[in-house]
Amino acid sequence: MLAVSDEVDQRIYSTSLRERMSDVQLVIGCGDVPASYLEFLVDSLNRPVYYVLGNHAEELTRSGDRGVPKLPEGCVNLGGKVVRDPTYGLLLAGLPGSPRYSEREPVQFTEFQMTWMMLKMAPRLLWNRLRHGRYLDLLVTHSPPRDVNDREDFAHRGFKAMRGFLKHFAPTYQLHGHIHLYDRSIPNRVQFEDTGVINVYPYQALDLTFNHLAARRGSAPAEGGERP
Repeated sequence: MLAVSDEVDQRIYSTSLRERMSDVQLVIGCGDVPASYLEFLVDSLNRPVYYVLGNHAEELTRSGDRGVPKLPEGCVNLGGKVVRDPTYGLLLAGLPGSPRYSEREPVQFTEFQMTWMMLKMAPRLLWNRLRHGRYLDLLVTHSPPRDVNDREDFAHRGFKAMRGFLKHFAPTYQLHGHIHLYDRSIPNRVQFEDTGVINVYPYQALDLTFNHLAARRGSAPAEGGERP
C-alpha cells in the first residue's frame, strides 16, 4: 500500500514509479495534495486510489478556471463515507479536514461537526459488523486524533471525537497526514487502543496486515494477515 499526504514528493511523482513500486495494490491519499498528483498515481500504478481532502483542499485542488475546485478523476473520495474495496474486501472509511481555525478554509470542522459526520457513518458501520463481523479495517483521515500524533498549536491539534470513534469501531489502522514530520527521531506510528495510528507525511510504502481478511478467506496469513 502507498499512502501520500500534504506535499508532492518527487520520489513519488516520477516516471520510474511504476517500475519501483509495481507491487503496490492500493493507494491512499490523506489530504492536502493536488488532484493532479492523485491522478498521476492512478495512471502510473493502475491501482485503486482512495482519498480524503485536507484542510487546504480548496487551494490544492483548484483547476484555475474561475477558482472552481477540481477533484481527482478516477479516485474514490472517502470523506464522510464507508466503502468496501471490491478486490480485497477491505472496509474503509474517511474523515476529511482539520479542526476549524480559519473562517476562509472550506474543509475545517468543529468538534460537533466532526461528531455529526461520524454519526451519519454509523449505520453503515453497524451493517459492516452484522455482515462482515467487524466495523472497519482502515480509517483514512487528514488530521490525527487528539493527543495521538498531533501537536499543541491550535491548527494542528487532533479531534477529540476521533478518539471515541477509534475506541468504539476499532479499525486495525488509521492513516493520517497534516502533521509534518521533519525530525526522524520522532516516531510516525502510535498504538491507540486496538488501532495502529500512522502519520504518512509525505509518503509511506506500507506493508499492513489485516487478520480479519485472511480469516474470512480461510487462508493462512503470512506474518499475521493479508496484505492489500
